[in-house]
Amino acid sequence: MTNHDARLSRRTLLAGAAAIGLAGCSNDGRGGQTGAGGDTAGVRPAYQPYTGVKPDLPGAEYNIPNAFTRYPANPVQAITTPPGDGKPIDVLTYTNTPIPPKLEQNRFWQELNSRVGSPVTVNLTPSVDYAQKFATVVAGDRLSDIFLVGAVPQVPQMLEAKAVDLTSHLSGDNIKKYPYLANLPETAWNVCIFSGKIFGVPIPRGAISSNVLYTRADILQKQGLQGEVKNVDDFFELCKALTDKPRNRFALAASPTQFVRNMFDVPNNWSENGKTLVSSNEHEAQEEVFEVLRKLWSSGYIHPDAFSGQNQDLKVRFGNGSSALVQDTFSAWPSYLQTAVDKEARIGIVGPPKHDGSGPGKIWLGAPAIGFAAISKKSEARVETLLAYMNFLAAPFGTQEYLFRKYGLPGLHHNVVDGNPVLTKKGFSEVQLGLMYTADAPWTVFLPEKAGDAEAEYNAMKALCPTALADPVAGMYSETNVRKGPQLNTDMTQVTNDIIQGRKPVSAWGDAVKKWKSGGGDKIAEEFAQALQSSR
Repeated sequence: MTNHDARLSRRTLLAGAAAIGLAGCSNDGRGGQTGAGGDTAGVRPAYQPYTGVKPDLPGAEYNIPNAFTRYPANPVQAITTPPGDGKPIDVLTYTNTPIPPKLEQNRFWQELNSRVGSPVTVNLTPSVDYAQKFATVVAGDRLSDIFLVGAVPQVPQMLEAKAVDLTSHLSGDNIKKYPYLANLPETAWNVCIFSGKIFGVPIPRGAISSNVLYTRADILQKQGLQGEVKNVDDFFELCKALTDKPRNRFALAASPTQFVRNMFDVPNNWSENGKTLVSSNEHEAQEEVFEVLRKLWSSGYIHPDAFSGQNQDLKVRFGNGSSALVQDTFSAWPSYLQTAVDKEARIGIVGPPKHDGSGPGKIWLGAPAIGFAAISKKSEARVETLLAYMNFLAAPFGTQEYLFRKYGLPGLHHNVVDGNPVLTKKGFSEVQLGLMYTADAPWTVFLPEKAGDAEAEYNAMKALCPTALADPVAGMYSETNVRKGPQLNTDMTQVTNDIIQGRKPVSAWGDAVKKWKSGGGDKIAEEFAQALQSSR
């Protein structure tokens, strides 16, 4: 399974896609949130969890995904009637993988159309370009039947004008007509509820999109190193031991900015102070964080190309062993497996300690949803067909539909290895139709590529996620954040990078925060605080 939304979508956010709903996922950990402006309680769909398959490792108790060590041998057929009506279903969304072969050369796409009962046309755009693409499509009044909501000013007004109000179809028990949409987590719906109306279907993530520090556990073991650090000095010693400049080895593939902030209890984007919000930019420990990061850089423990090149380079460095530590989301685990040059490579997770050794630190909890897809008003006459198609795409793990959607056809797109589906090169190429950015099932931890990895990731999440710090306004909407947030975040990222690399003093952070506040940050805080209060 290949799921790259965590890494590349961060760049989408910085390019201006605040309205796609990525909370706290910019490179410096301060991305913008979008979504509901409150008033969600009365209209939120009734939650009806899918119980058709029993997880090997249940996650509900820990607020993490269920984990599976094996795909069910006889997966159930979740949907007996094709959702389509025979007419084309046109979709606008993005992808974080190479554009797949066209329909004529794509056996998976052909089979998808057959199973859906309608020809599906997908207008795919690389995630880094989606904000511009979406703005152009909205301006030209050329929205597809189903569209992933991207970054444009006045998102609520755009939805009122362009999207179907789905409240009567999805609120409360109405959603039970679409049982796999009812299986989506309750909090994920906040991102697509505006002024008491449901305008879309969320793309759920949650704990799986939390950032952590990955290790090449096999490399640490060969060097006799423990994959655990108890304070900031331990972290320096680990980085020193993993760095060998003459052999072009550097401990860290990129700056571990969020990991170090976790050591110093910096909040996840915002913290509440009565009825007001305080930005994590203003946290008292930020300058201490920068002192640590500057020392990691000046000591040569961070890869010299960390601030240039492409995000995929991080996976290459980690995969070939030239960097044994990298910060990314739990959802990125499969892609790190696939880029490992040494097939004996093993992945581990290092939890952040408090910087002074007084106990474990706390990671930042991923947002409940990374965005949502809406239905065009021009397609309102087919709304039930389009919701049925989205319900098909949300069929959960353990079903025939999920197996096909993620792995395609046996013997062509995947091979069965020890009872589990493993994508072939053809499968990897053809199945990447952006379906997971149209609608998706709740994430599950399933890593068939390597025995033991599902248990390893589950145990890491079980240890770190129950105490993770949530962003109090994840999924909420601020107009100023949509308009000014991307540029403000870009400016703060640049200052962050300049300080870490020694081009500016640590004291430059305070000046940058003042500029951020006066340039829109205080207004963003005010609007998010209002949204938070109205949601209660």
